[in-house]
Amino acid sequence: MKNRVLLLTMICMLLAPKYGVAQDHDHGAGREPHVLPHVKEFVPGVYATGFAHKYKNANCGWIAISNECMLVDLPRGLEPQMFLKEVERISGTTPNTLVLTKFQDGDEKTVKSLIDHGVKQVLTSHSIRNALVATKTIREEFIRGMSTPSEIGDNSNSIKFMPLDGIVGPYGAAVYLPNQSVLFTGPLVVNGPYTDLTTSNTAHWITALEHLESLNAKHVIPGYGSWVGDNVIDFERRYLVELRRQIGYVISQGRPRELITDFESHYLQREVRIQPDYVVWNPYDAPKREDLEHVYDEMTVPNAPFNGQDPKPSKENPQALVLYADQPHEPGYSPPGLRLVFEQTGVTPHFTVDVRALTEENLSNIDLLVIYRDGLLRPNADKDSNYIWMTPEQESAIVNFVKNGGAFLNLHNSMGMYPKDGAYLDLVGGHYVGHGPLERFRVEVVDYEHPITQGVEDFSIADEQHTPPYDKDKVNLLLQSRADGAEPAAAGWYYEPGSGRLCHLAPGHTREALFHPMYQRLLRNAVNWLLRRE
Repeated sequence: MKNRVLLLTMICMLLAPKYGVAQDHDHGAGREPHVLPHVKEFVPGVYATGFAHKYKNANCGWIAISNECMLVDLPRGLEPQMFLKEVERISGTTPNTLVLTKFQDGDEKTVKSLIDHGVKQVLTSHSIRNALVATKTIREEFIRGMSTPSEIGDNSNSIKFMPLDGIVGPYGAAVYLPNQSVLFTGPLVVNGPYTDLTTSNTAHWITALEHLESLNAKHVIPGYGSWVGDNVIDFERRYLVELRRQIGYVISQGRPRELITDFESHYLQREVRIQPDYVVWNPYDAPKREDLEHVYDEMTVPNAPFNGQDPKPSKENPQALVLYADQPHEPGYSPPGLRLVFEQTGVTPHFTVDVRALTEENLSNIDLLVIYRDGLLRPNADKDSNYIWMTPEQESAIVNFVKNGGAFLNLHNSMGMYPKDGAYLDLVGGHYVGHGPLERFRVEVVDYEHPITQGVEDFSIADEQHTPPYDKDKVNLLLQSRADGAEPAAAGWYYEPGSGRLCHLAPGHTREALFHPMYQRLLRNAVNWLLRRE
């Protein structure tokens, strides 16, 4: 019996190094430390290894399939020659290719050492290649840079390289093995350690993470931090979305950047606080003041509304400026429902919570204007400080935009608290007089012949019933709403001011209303009619 136990123990000791079994407990007295203490084989031939806090909890790995070995990122805290020997010992294959998803100053020395000890080529993004070449440490012929998604595997084992430069700082990429369902996310996912946001584009980052999530990889290896769990991409995305949502709410009410600069103020702690559900190693990965300032700047002019870039309008790809969010409608409400409409109508939306982004110059770059917010800014808790934000210049810019051929979708509360008797409300053709309680009511089609109501049937929703008076001599009624036992109220209209088009739809306070199939159809039809797609 003792001999059998001894034999099993010896077999386990021999198999552990071969298959990269990680040992998380402390080494006992007299036990040799592991060269790579954190190693995991996710699927046969695909490994990851990680390093300590002083190396930013960075991860790297290798792919040993088809009798060759491909390194993914650089070892941190271990001599390259020793790392290569350990990889060869564990996998039984010799590394001949290095794939880089991230780069920092000094990495060129590690890359050079790996090449000196047998690596034949470096595959990376276009920007990382340029950074390596600029160091004059490595000959250019060793480095292949890619600016579009590329296949770097072979016929039997697909390996897809996805360059993602300019999102998390200047450099970034991901590596995906579809046959093995393994994804190396590179710097796009930081699962636990603190993430410096100050060089990132958080809006593009969220979009990139949505794409990585769509791959549905079973095994996800983040660039930094733990690979534990099957939702590490989702955690990163939700953290960024929540951060932008909370800061967007501050901006939408006209509250200044100084609230974030004064990070210790009781007010800011109440306004921008990331809850534990959105962080992994709380409080170690909580955002710092400079991160909040960076996101605030991203979401305000001059970066807003086009994320610091000029849109390129075209008939095939219309551009929309969407001004949304106010005190009663925090920024998490409307974008999901509206994004679905834009995806289905082929429109590129540019969402902004900064009212200063509504300018004549910005309107000249878009085809469709959407407003879903009231006309009041509330910069602090003192009601006496509330003020109407829309200026005469902004009113004129909107009127000129529409009358000169632009499209305007006016939603829900976008007639409330705007300049009384001003050019803006005159253009919309109605005004706000309040709404009833949140309750169920009917939305009824009045004009079945118009393109906006095609395929729309009467429906019930739980929402705020707005009851706006409207100019019957100017606009054409499409919809009416009817609460139980009450008189009907206008719920939607259209008309063509000058050479442009305008549509107002009153429902939309609740998610139930925004996502109701009939309201989604109304929104799609309205966008298509406004853009003259009959």
